This record gives sequence, structure tokens and C-alpha cells, in this order.
Amino acid sequence: MQSAFLFILMSLALSSSPLLAGPAPVAEKRPHPLSVHGVGWSDDYFWLRERENPAVKAHLKAENAYLAAELAPLKPLRETLVAEMKSRIIEEDISVPYRRGLWLYYSREVAGKDHPLICRKPWHGDKSGELLEAAAPGTEVVLLDLNERAGGNEAYTFGGGAVSPDTRLYAWKENSDGTDRFTIRFKILETDELLPDEVTGAVFDAAPVWAADNETIFYTEADETDRSWRVRRHRLGAPETENDVVYEEPDARFQVGIEATKSREFLLISSASKDTAETLILPLRDGAAEPQVFVPRSDGRRYSLADCDGHWYILTNEDAVNGRLFRTPLDRTARESWEEVIPGDEKIAYEGIDSFATHVILSARQDAVPGFFILDPDTGTRKWISAPGQGGSMSSEPTPEYGSTTQRFSYETLLQPYTVAEVDLASGETRVLKQKALPPGYDPDKYRIERTFATADDGTRLPIWLLLPRDHPRDGSGGLLLDGYGAYGIASDPWFDSDVFSLLDRGVGFAIAQVRGGGEYGRLWYEAGKMENKMTTFTDFITCAEHLIAEKYTSTPQLCGSGASAGGLLAGAVLNRRPDLFGAYIANVPFVDVLNTMLDATLPLTTSEYDEWGNPEAVREVFDRIRGYSPYDNVKAQAYPAILVLAGWNDNRVSYWEPAKWVARMRAVGTGTAPLYLSTAFETGHGGASGRYSGLEEVALQYAFVLKALGRINPPAR
Repeated sequence: MQSAFLFILMSLALSSSPLLAGPAPVAEKRPHPLSVHGVGWSDDYFWLRERENPAVKAHLKAENAYLAAELAPLKPLRETLVAEMKSRIIEEDISVPYRRGLWLYYSREVAGKDHPLICRKPWHGDKSGELLEAAAPGTEVVLLDLNERAGGNEAYTFGGGAVSPDTRLYAWKENSDGTDRFTIRFKILETDELLPDEVTGAVFDAAPVWAADNETIFYTEADETDRSWRVRRHRLGAPETENDVVYEEPDARFQVGIEATKSREFLLISSASKDTAETLILPLRDGAAEPQVFVPRSDGRRYSLADCDGHWYILTNEDAVNGRLFRTPLDRTARESWEEVIPGDEKIAYEGIDSFATHVILSARQDAVPGFFILDPDTGTRKWISAPGQGGSMSSEPTPEYGSTTQRFSYETLLQPYTVAEVDLASGETRVLKQKALPPGYDPDKYRIERTFATADDGTRLPIWLLLPRDHPRDGSGGLLLDGYGAYGIASDPWFDSDVFSLLDRGVGFAIAQVRGGGEYGRLWYEAGKMENKMTTFTDFITCAEHLIAEKYTSTPQLCGSGASAGGLLAGAVLNRRPDLFGAYIANVPFVDVLNTMLDATLPLTTSEYDEWGNPEAVREVFDRIRGYSPYDNVKAQAYPAILVLAGWNDNRVSYWEPAKWVARMRAVGTGTAPLYLSTAFETGHGGASGRYSGLEEVALQYAFVLKALGRINPPAR
């Protein structure tokens, strides 16, 4: 019966006639025996991994057709949502130019175009007002029109670019299938001529780095599992087969990255796992040089480098969980030559290092507030710079001139758009360079920001940021979309998203749960939610949901959870434990088949993720732990809320079959009647559609699902 029904669904999905709403697709059960550590089990949907099997794609198309039919009545709402979100886009915009040499570089948005133009214009000194003025007629140089490169491809991704030291040539990485495999291409900027050189197999980790000879670039290459494991050197005019290996990392736990120091004197090759790091140095003035290890790796030690005033500055976790700073002369890198500059402080989490000719920049977090320190090496004094405003995010902006006297940074809040500012390195004085224009029709007075804290069983306070309609009730009747991530030490800081106002205007607030496993409070916060402590991430999120309900910000029928990628793992684990807490849930490219993925070392990212989740094949304890929370393996005979699951056919970070298998198992085992939908994008990968317009359809789908599930199909409030 199942096979016959599946065949009918496949036929309908492949036909050109519209599909009427009907029973949900049922994936055929094909038991696949598995055994590890003497433990045997059967995976009924293992066959969905067979990418070349026509039945797999047919099943996914049947799922898409089922979703389309079920949500067909929401088409007018989705069209309205797209129109609303599109109306808030700033059609014409320009980034704040940054100087490198005698040019100012910037990106420019064009009305009606998905992607920006990457441009430059001549620099005429620090003339007042020149920075944001339009380029004089005939002086703007378009390095790359990403719309032309994309050619309408929704998956097109620009992977970063670099101008040669003499500013004549441009090298960039691009991809058109949604994976992390990129091709490097080159052009002569003066003539706009594309060079015949093409470098394939580059991985999305960093832009190419030029040597000082203007003829040599360095790039990272992926292995068969998409792990960045090699650094190669390409010389213009040479065939790709002659690109020699500069460095190769044999340890499958480690990923390789490259960057040039701001002085442009050195190429830094980093090889890092989640817990250990090592750096090699290569002088860029000698494109044929071989890299030298700065200090050999030691298990558990992480460090990063920047050069300033004849010294290396070393930020390391050695005997300081949140970091400490050392320095040593450029020609003496041995550990015994280091002298401490800043001791460790458990209240300050240092995250990264950069430098200018006269100052060192240390990105950091204090009490979950992001910012950076400006260190004057001559005096040893530090200035702390953080973003103004309540509930925001902050990051450094390109400031490539080694002799610059200012550092660029950007910040945004839930209510304040992206703003670029700069701080004087000597005085610490800050000035705003540009705030992105407010979206048309946007009125911040219609909304409010709140911060509340849930309390975990061990007494830990868990921050929750909320963006709410100004009149959001505190009687449990208000709708709420609660987002969570909690992995890799990545902080879930609030950000400005004009799309979300389409939910707020319909009575659905937005909240961010800052749970352990993220990086909001530094390394200890991260380690409290990884490996053997991973369950804490899930219980933290449940605690946050319970708190919001108890404080009457919302109620179970009005609460929708959301999570993407590793946040999708959070979604699946939480849904298995407390499906009763939510009225709906969105899981976007969710990492839900954790046990099977971590048992397969041939898959992308698996080996490099051992330090995050553990290696279940090597250690029985790890196997039992992952098997205990893996969402796919723990689907139960219970009622789940309405769920929308999104997948990407070309996703090489979370393979399409993970969400597909998860949905199939929930359909077979779940006992409830709430809708369960799977949407697979066949053109894109992990990040979905890349354009600023083309991505709106997917957002509208998610928002329409939320509004339908929470019973809020109403026109926006006026």
C-alpha cells in the first residue's frame, strides 16, 4: 500500500497539472540495519540518502506539491507579505567607502537588482564630505557587477575578492550551485578584461590573498569531504595543474584558513579545530617562500596573531579560559620569548585580534556586551568601545590601511538599522559615518524592546531579547516567534531585520533566547553547552519558553519556535522533549540526523565537528550521548505542533536527507493532527536564495505559516 501510494504522489508531483490538497506524502519504509559498539538498530529511511535514485527526488517533489496545495489559500497573504517586505528595502544605497592606497572601495545597491555592484573611486585625501559623495562622472570603476555574474541564478554566491597590491588586478571567488565549492576568477580592472586563469576547488573560508609580486595568489582548497585542508599557490598564466601545495593539514579535525596581516607583510595560515589552533607565517614579499610554524600546536591551546611596531601580539587561551595577550619581537617566536601584556580576566572574553602600525585592537565581550579594546603598546593603556543602544550587535568594518588613525565598526539594534562609525585610535572619540536609511513607512515608536531573564535549574540567568508591538499584551494572548541557536560559541546578538515588522504588525513579537553553547558570555558559556554538556542547550531553551509563558508574554497556542542549522538541532531536540510548549515550529536546514552524520566520516564537516559533538564511532559514551538527543533517533509517538521544515538540495553542510528523513519519521510515528510540511529548494544550498529580492518568497512562506498556525490571518494593524 505504501509503495503504491508513494507512486501516485510521485506521478502527481511530476505532472504539470495543479495538485489538489490531499493526504500527506508517505515515504516508504526500507529497513537498513546498522550496528556500532555492539548496538544494533534499523533505519527505515536511510534510502533517502540515495541522491541519484529517482524515487528520492520524486518523494521530495511530492512533499513540495503537498505543501503548495495545503498552503494555496495563503497565496494572497504571501503575496502581501512579499510586497510589504519589498517596500521596506532601500532600493538605492551605497556602503561607506574604505581606503586602500589611492582608491576608495565600496558596494552600491541598484533599484530592482538582487545583488550589489562592487566599485571603487579615486581617493583625493581627507577632503571633507568626499567619503559619501557619489563618484565624479567617469571616475567610478565597477570591479564586479554581481547581477551580471549571477545571471538570474538564485544560488549565486560571491565568496570574497581581493585587489592586487598594485591595484591593477582583481581576484574573486564565486559559486552558482549553493555548495561551498568556489571558482576563483581574475580580471584587469583598467580594461575590464577577464583573464583566462580559473582556479577550481577553492573552499569558502577566505578571499584569495595576493603576494607582493602582483602575480601570485594563495587560496584554500577542500578535500573530498569539503574540509578546508590545503593552501595552494597559483601564479597568473600557469595552468591550474601547476598550483603547488603550500601547506596541507592531515588531521581531519582541523580546518585551514588564510589571511594577510594588515601590514601586508605576512600571510597567516591558521589550522584549527574547535579546541586547538596553530599558525604558520609566510612573508608575502617572497611569493615562493615556504611557511614557518609560529609555535607548534599543543592540545587545547588556541592562539591568533597580529603584527604591530616590530612585534607579534599573541592572543591565547593559555592558562586563561577567556584569553590573555602576549607579545614578542618579530624574529623571536619561541614560547620562552613571549612577555605578557594583558592578563586573563574571567569577566572579559577576548575573541580576536587585529593591529595597526601604532595600536592593537582586541575584540571582546563584557557581560555579554560586544565591543573592542584599543591598546596603545607604548603606554599599555586600553580604551573600551561598545555600541550605543539597547540590545544590539557590533562588528569591525574594513579598515585596511596599516597606517590608519581610526578603526571602523558597525552596529545595529532590534530597532536601529545598520550604522557605520569610526573611533580615533589615540583619543577614543567616536563619530558616526552613516546610518542606513530607515525603511519606508517604518515607525520605531510602534514597537518596543525588552530584555528578560529566565532562570535555569542550576541558577544560571538566561537572557532573552524581545522586540514587541508597542501594545503587546501581558495576558498570554500575544503571539511570539522565539529563535534559538546555541552552538559553536557563536553569539546570538540582536540585529535589525525590517522583514520581521510584517509579523509585529500582525501581533506576533520576535524573541531571541541566548542559551548556553553560544558565545554570549565567552568560552565558559560555550563549553557549558557542548560535548557532554550539550543537553544544557536544549533545557535552556525550554526554560526560556516556559519563562515567556509564565510571564504571560505569550502562551503555548501563540508561541512558535524557530531554529536554523545547529539551531535546527535545537528545534528537533526540544520538540521531542516538550512538544506541548509550542503552537508551531520552523526548522530551517536542521541538523537533525546527528548520530548517522557523525558516524559517517565521508560527509562534509563530520571530522572537523568531533570537537563540537564528539566521535560516536570511537567512544561508546559519546555514541550513547548523541543517540540520546539526536532528533531523528528520538521521534516519539506523541502529538507534535504544526511544523514547517526547510531543506536545500545542494546543501553540503546539512544534507537534504536529514530534514527529509526527520519529516518521514515524524509522519510515521507522531500521533497528532497538526500539519507537518517539508519544503526542499532544488536550486539552492544551506543559505537559501542569495538575492535581496529573491529570498523574500521563502521568508513570506515562513511568516504565512506562523500566522496561520497561530491563528493570526488578519490585515496589518494601522
